[in-house]
Amino acid sequence: MKRLVIVMASFAVLLSSAHAADWNFYGSARVSTFYENVDISGSDSTNFAMALQENSRVGAEVKVSDELSGRFEYGASDGNANIRYLYGVWNFGAGSLLVGQHEGPLRHPGSDQVYADDAGLGGWGEMSSPQKAQLKLMIDTFRLALRAPSVDYNNGTNNVTTDTKAKMPSIEAKYRFAGDNYNLGISAGYGYFKVGTTDQKDISSYVVGIGGDVTFGGVILGANLFGGENVGNLVDTDVNGTDTGAGLAQYNGTTVTDNQALAWKIHATYIFNDMFGVHAGYGYMKTELDNQAKDEVQSYYLQVPITLATGVSIVPEIGTLDYKEAGQSKTDYLGAKWQIDF
Repeated sequence: MKRLVIVMASFAVLLSSAHAADWNFYGSARVSTFYENVDISGSDSTNFAMALQENSRVGAEVKVSDELSGRFEYGASDGNANIRYLYGVWNFGAGSLLVGQHEGPLRHPGSDQVYADDAGLGGWGEMSSPQKAQLKLMIDTFRLALRAPSVDYNNGTNNVTTDTKAKMPSIEAKYRFAGDNYNLGISAGYGYFKVGTTDQKDISSYVVGIGGDVTFGGVILGANLFGGENVGNLVDTDVNGTDTGAGLAQYNGTTVTDNQALAWKIHATYIFNDMFGVHAGYGYMKTELDNQAKDEVQSYYLQVPITLATGVSIVPEIGTLDYKEAGQSKTDYLGAKWQIDF
């Protein structure tokens, strides 16, 4: 009986706390259906793939007061629930402080590519930032974040984190200029760690990017350009389809070889009406180990987003993902994303 009283009392406390805040729950169910033709060294195969997208989600935005708010969101990675967002925000008047897991400032979004779980050309030309633990200062359109560091490097065969010591969080910043019909952002990031046992070596990562969009009536044009060194420790990078060595420094036990990167993307949208639109994009990324081993990728697509009702959409898309180098894959795909937001 005593245990039951304790449980009921705890439930009452939680219920009263929940009612003290404004909870706005939401969800998004997303299913991809694509035919894929994969060509590797002249040998190709066609496959139909249908799956619940990893970025399907349920979550809530919470407002406690004018000064305090938060959000949580769970996704469906590999069919299992995973935390996409979990953070609180304190508005202290002159700005806000975010504490938790969120994307970083190193983002210039705009591509609406739906293939590969709404990839949006991330890792293939668009500057995108993985969700990580962070402390982020937000003042107007300025963002400055201290984020969980990446200590990944390539040992010549695999990506590893052995014999590494993180020395600092990654430091990332962005400033966005906003006009009536345009957005322009400039971003930069830096990371640093040591690798090795007795004779430790330094591995530094940096990236600088610029991107934005402009709107003319129903037409939206956007682009971004970024480059740096060992950028795989800071932004999404996929130049070979396996992520092995993608944008990371190489360390063979004695010598560090840095990896230079350059990437860009363009995209365009035309909105016919509330139901139909057309959108296309192209992305390119190149990495190069000390001007020796080059790796490239390009992706391009065309889609016709269709809104059937509020929160209900179908996005047919045709496109190509080409890793370009000998022995790497080229995928031509055709299909659609089906989505209901609730």
